[in-house]
Amino acid sequence: MSRTYRFGEFRLLPARRELWRGDVQLSVPPRAFDCIVYLVEQRDRAVGRDELIAAVWGKAEISDGLLAQTVLAMRRAFDDTGKEQHYIRTVVRFGYHWVAPTVATDEEPAPPVASATSVEAQPAGAIAEATAPAMEPAPARTGSRRGVTVAAAAGVLVLALLSGVAWWNTRLARAPAPHAPAATTIALVLPVEVTAAEGADWIRLGLMDHIAARLRSAGLPVVPSDNVVVLTGAARRTGSGSAAELARAAGASLVVEAHAERVEHYWRVRVHTVLGRTPAADGNGEADDALVAARIAADDLARRLGYVPLAVAAATPGDRSALDALLQQAEAATLSDRLDDARALLARAPADQRAQPELRLRLAQIDYQAGDFDAAEAAFTAIARDVSVEQDRVLHARALSNLGVIAAMRGNNVAAAGRFDEAIALLRGQGAPDALGKALNGRANVAGAMDQTELALQAFAEARTAFESSGNLLALALVDSNLAALDMRRERYAEAEPVFQRAADRFATFGVHAAELNALTAVAELRVALLQPDAALALEPRVRDVAAQVSDPARQRDAELTTLFVLFANGREQEIDPRLAAVLDAAVREGNRAAQARAHALAGHLALERGDAAHAADEAAQSLALFTAVDDQREHARVHMLRIEALLGRGDRAAATVAAAELATFASRAGSPAARMYADFAQARTTSDDEAAGTWYARALGEADALRIPLDLREVATAYAGWLIERGDPARAAALAERVAGFAARDFGSALLQVRVQQSKGDEALWRNALARAQALAGERRIPLALASPPTVAASR
Repeated sequence: MSRTYRFGEFRLLPARRELWRGDVQLSVPPRAFDCIVYLVEQRDRAVGRDELIAAVWGKAEISDGLLAQTVLAMRRAFDDTGKEQHYIRTVVRFGYHWVAPTVATDEEPAPPVASATSVEAQPAGAIAEATAPAMEPAPARTGSRRGVTVAAAAGVLVLALLSGVAWWNTRLARAPAPHAPAATTIALVLPVEVTAAEGADWIRLGLMDHIAARLRSAGLPVVPSDNVVVLTGAARRTGSGSAAELARAAGASLVVEAHAERVEHYWRVRVHTVLGRTPAADGNGEADDALVAARIAADDLARRLGYVPLAVAAATPGDRSALDALLQQAEAATLSDRLDDARALLARAPADQRAQPELRLRLAQIDYQAGDFDAAEAAFTAIARDVSVEQDRVLHARALSNLGVIAAMRGNNVAAAGRFDEAIALLRGQGAPDALGKALNGRANVAGAMDQTELALQAFAEARTAFESSGNLLALALVDSNLAALDMRRERYAEAEPVFQRAADRFATFGVHAAELNALTAVAELRVALLQPDAALALEPRVRDVAAQVSDPARQRDAELTTLFVLFANGREQEIDPRLAAVLDAAVREGNRAAQARAHALAGHLALERGDAAHAADEAAQSLALFTAVDDQREHARVHMLRIEALLGRGDRAAATVAAAELATFASRAGSPAARMYADFAQARTTSDDEAAGTWYARALGEADALRIPLDLREVATAYAGWLIERGDPARAAALAERVAGFAARDFGSALLQVRVQQSKGDEALWRNALARAQALAGERRIPLALASPPTVAASR
């Protein structure tokens, strides 16, 4: 039975991810729930801040704001306060301690029927269109650990993109071009070369972004400035970065350079094409204000390229030049990853400027990026309320889209879906493809989390089209990652693998190493599951190189463990032992439960491969104790199966039968097709009734066929064929072996099955061929002595 914790009027059921207050089930943000569970489980001691972060977030550092918001959500669930601290006590300069008297039981009561009540308050003053009912507690996800991991990493990236460059400039972004040539040219504007001018450090990126916005408003698709900053930064690190290389990386066909200099009391800006046009075209501008000079030069270039610039009156009504300059300086600071400087610039603005919606939107985005989600949510809600659709359709939509991001981050997918839907409807046909793409991508992720697969696929396809039209290749890489993660959650591994590969290559182009590493390790794991261990091993040098450039210890542990599983699949066992011990030690120090679970699972597989069933059973049990409800359900089920096989290997059928029942209970709660398949497989392996075993084997085989994951099919087919051979039915065993015969040229387990079948059929020539193939793939693995004997010898035993 699952563990239940009782404290006061509350009941906490970690396995079901439920928190009850009397007869009412509460809805708690996912991270807050995980923190509550961890503190309750460690209630006999205080938990350090770093330990809690590593255990729940799986990394060494998050912002203080994010941790503070999570603790606040935890306390809200219990009507606790920072002053009273009846449940969670703050240990000054250390961390937190669960102090409520708590009773743990192994009897899980049936939950009473009640409607869910959200403990998260709806945003104060939320407009009717943005308000959605509190979300019901989400059912257990059926996805893979890798799908969850990549989606989480991609989620971090999408939040950054949603807070991205030039959102304040809605006047330029929303205006459809009055004219555009038929050619599908995409321009890339490089950072501006600046002749030294005191106090003008922001010019390099600020004018770049302003020139790009002016060209975009004239109808020329331009690579987003955040893409350019990432690309040029990566180019500097690698020593490359010619105009042709940058254009190829960004998918651009036209490259624009700019130079700005202060001449006496005015600015002179020159922009010119350096790639993609013969003869080159240029534009020039002079004005007292650098932004005005850049605007004149950009408009001049647009005309020479055959575009019609947006009318100046529409772009800068009234006396907005000071506000525009301030916002562009803040944008430059944001592009340089100097959020504090950007905030300080905006905070010093006069009151009339701070009241402008564009400045308020930018400040709200900075609050979000800094982890102050409550402040950001309140600000976005106020903007959506104060700026009507009639006043500024695009800015209103962007505020809603940001609210959708925050709702999704907090696990309130129903509210997030509503806000994304409103934003998408407002953005269609408004000439703002990048903003539309981001809203669509957010909606697709929410749909995937709600098991609305067709809607998710449609939204991803539309997001891809929008990003392609805006030249945003970094966002396209994000779409690829999210789409592949959705395929992985749907257990469509063959479809997910090439999409993850494409995403990894795009992230590599931009030098986004953490996202690249997550995608690469996903590809490696998928190739192992697809019985392509040699192809997975071919990625090892690249994984190692990229991991060295990532500072997050959790991602490094994850990549190292994936590499060790790949080595195991290739029979290179001697390389694993010392590295596995080092990873496990580090994971224990960091409190990284997910890494510990994976490490113990691999140790169990190694022990079983080496014939030490008792050790394998112990390692599997330790792994299972470390799994959480949000971990990969397929892998969770496979570790259950590892324990069952180990118990059978040491001759303890009774314990194996009990373990099979535990797996069946887990599978019924998880709802994952893979978990159900392994549960049925376990019943076949542990029952002593031949007729029942045959039924269970047939059922598990059909489920494995439907899943289309070769590793699962091989596991079931191997055991089922062996069972048939033991019962004197080699013909049916041979038919089963055919299901994985296509993998026998590269996968040791599949090759070994062919050896056993040919031996049972008594065909010595075919047996020798199969044995030679298995020996070539064995690596350091041993071929069982019984299979190494010719059919005639084996039959005589």
